[in-house]
Amino acid sequence: MTNHVGTSIDGAPIGSALLQALRAHARMGTELLTAAGVTPPHEIVLLYLHEHGPVPQTDLVHYLARDRSTVTATLQAMERAGLVVRTPSPTDRRAMVVEMTPAGAEAAPRAKEAWQELERRTVANLSESRRRDLLAALETVRDTLNDVRPSADHRRPDGR
Repeated sequence: MTNHVGTSIDGAPIGSALLQALRAHARMGTELLTAAGVTPPHEIVLLYLHEHGPVPQTDLVHYLARDRSTVTATLQAMERAGLVVRTPSPTDRRAMVVEMTPAGAEAAPRAKEAWQELERRTVANLSESRRRDLLAALETVRDTLNDVRPSADHRRPDGR
């Protein structure tokens, strides 16, 4: 195994490998998306809107699993880039509805193609069986980590 400087944690080979893979995946994804003329994480929003149409901004907050201020900043950047528009909800004056512009609708297929190419490159050296095993293992790890609650021994000083 190659030692990746700064990302190999002694006693945590799986976590180290996950971090190394995540960073390589993000780097390659950014390169592909940039070549497609899309800025990460704008593509995730565009793909969601392409599938669901106009949605309340709170739907994107839940989907992206980010805090409201981060999603608002992303949407503001996307508005400045001409990819989305936000308008007040006709049914809830406190809510905003997010909708793709024609430029956003044009960029969404390019974003999807970049993600599909990233998928091809990610698994290029894996057999179909190993791809299925990897997906199952990653889903198990994800679900396990999402279900874990911090033990008393690992809580922060403020009790969380």
